[in-house]
Amino acid sequence: MAGLVWTFPYCIRMWRRFPEAVSFDNTYNTNRFKLPLFQVTGQTCLGTVFNAAFGLIDNERLKGFQFLTNGVRTLLDRYSIRTPDVVITDFDDQMKKALGLGFQDTQLQLCIHHINSNVTLQSKRKWVYTTRDSSTGEESSLDEPDPALNQRDRQAVQASGRQEEPITHDNLSRLITYDYQGVLMLWRLVVFIETEEDHNKAWECLYTQFSDQRVILAYLYCTYMPVRAQWARCFIRKYCNFGIRVTSGTEASNNNIKSYLLNGMSHLYRLVEAIQGMLQDQERKFCQACAQDEVLKAREHVGRGSEYLGELPRMVSQKALSLITREHHKALKGIPAAANPWPDAIASCNDDYTIPIEPGIPCHHTIYRKLITATPLTKWDIHPWWHL
Repeated sequence: MAGLVWTFPYCIRMWRRFPEAVSFDNTYNTNRFKLPLFQVTGQTCLGTVFNAAFGLIDNERLKGFQFLTNGVRTLLDRYSIRTPDVVITDFDDQMKKALGLGFQDTQLQLCIHHINSNVTLQSKRKWVYTTRDSSTGEESSLDEPDPALNQRDRQAVQASGRQEEPITHDNLSRLITYDYQGVLMLWRLVVFIETEEDHNKAWECLYTQFSDQRVILAYLYCTYMPVRAQWARCFIRKYCNFGIRVTSGTEASNNNIKSYLLNGMSHLYRLVEAIQGMLQDQERKFCQACAQDEVLKAREHVGRGSEYLGELPRMVSQKALSLITREHHKALKGIPAAANPWPDAIASCNDDYTIPIEPGIPCHHTIYRKLITATPLTKWDIHPWWHL
C-alpha cells in the first residue's frame, strides 16, 4: 500500500496545547489520484476547531487505517505531544479497529450525530405500518422502498445532538409519536440519560413503546447496544472529553479544505498548498477569537456577584465561565437568602456526579464549599485545557 502522514508547525503548537480530545475522519474528492484525505482535528477552549495532522492512503481497509494510526503515533512521539484521552470517530468498523489497536489506553467515542442520523434513516426505512397507524393516514413503506432523510428529519437529528439540559423521563413530557421520529425521541433518552440504571430503563421504555417494530429494535440492539460504552452519556461522562461528542469539527474542516481547491482533480502539491492557506486563515481567526473572548466577557462574569470567580475571568475562556456560572447557580440554592433563610446544605460530591471530570470545571459542590468559606476559585480549580 501507499500512504503519507504529515503535519505543520502551527498544527504542532495547537496539538500540544489541546491534546486531550481529537477526532478522526476521512474525506474524498480532494485530488486527482482519488486518495482519501485523512484528518485529525481537535477543539480549542473557545470551541473553535484546529487541524492536528493529515494523511493520504490508497485504501480504506484495516491495513490502511493502521498505517495512518501508526503515523499519528509517530508524530506524537516525535514532537512530545500527549496521547489523547479521548478519540472520537464515526462508525466505520475498520477505522474503529485500527484506533483501538493504536490507542489502547485511550477512550474511543463514537460520534452521536452519525449514530442519530443512522438511527433515523434506518427507522424510516425499516418502519412497518400496522393497525396502530391507520388513524394517521400514513401509507405503507412499500410505496417508498428506499426513503432518505428530508429536511424535517435532518432538523430532528440536529436537535437530538444538542443537550441544553439533563435528559430525563420527566422532561420528555410531550407525547411520543408512534412513527420513526418517535423512535428518535426515545433513542435520545437512551443516549443522554445520566445514569446506567436510567439508561437501561430508557431502553426498556423504547422497547415497550415500539414492541411491534421488531426489525428496528433488532437493528438498534445488535448495532449500537454492544458498543454503548462508546456513545451513551452515562458511560462517556466518566472521561474528560469537555463535552465533545461529535466529529462535526473534522467534517467542517473537510468542507473547508475543498473551498480552497478549484475542483477535486488537484495534484498533491496543490492540495498541500490549499491546506497551508487554510491553516494560515485558521491561525489568524483563532488569534482574533482569543482577543474578542478577553474583551467580550459577560457582565455576570466581571461585575458585582462574580467575586467567587477570583482570577478566572482573566485566565479562562468565556465558554468555561458560562459552564461555571451554571454550576454556581446550583450552589446558590444552599446559601441562605431572603427567600430561603434556612436552605438545605449541599452534600459533598460523589462518584455519580462527573461534572469535574467530563468538562473539567468545578462542580457546584466545590463552588458551594468555596462560597461558605469566602474563598475564590483559582486556575487550579479548572482544567488547563480551558486556560487562554
